[in-house]
Amino acid sequence: MKTKLISAIFFLSTLFVGGVTAQSGGPRMPYVDKGACPFECCTYQEWTVDKPTVITSAMRDGSPVAFRLKKGEKVTGVTGTVITTRSGIVRVLKNMTLGNVRLKRGDNLFLLTYLGEGFSKIWYKGRIFDGDPNDQELFKDIRKPIDIWWVKVKNRRGQTGWSRQSDNFGNKNKCGN
Repeated sequence: MKTKLISAIFFLSTLFVGGVTAQSGGPRMPYVDKGACPFECCTYQEWTVDKPTVITSAMRDGSPVAFRLKKGEKVTGVTGTVITTRSGIVRVLKNMTLGNVRLKRGDNLFLLTYLGEGFSKIWYKGRIFDGDPNDQELFKDIRKPIDIWWVKVKNRRGQTGWSRQSDNFGNKNKCGN
């Protein structure tokens, strides 16, 4: 009896991916977007260290410390990776075309990585494309995505490492804000 219960729980848990049932056709989670810079004018360039920050040797919680940064130091933002652990969802309210993708009323779009100015990477029926799903007359917000932005930095001594504390760095915006 206990084995059947465990098997049933395992079977039911496999139907859920990132909080969305597999039957709804959502993307596999986590979604890893290497090289992503998740806001308008985001850029990898010389950054300032706004708060003391621990840099780890790998893009993984619990990874060994590679080095520590002090407030006021300069580093190079080398690259980043956005890991979406739960996709966002918007529901299509009217038949329409977004980019070159035909959508029907009631379809769900799964939001992966925010790109800026309302645009996101969107997953729909196995296809990923960029679009702006924010018009409230065309789309209804169902849930927001949950993601982590890991940034790879290089210090003045040439050491590189990772941090998920991107808010500790300034000058990430090439538009000057």
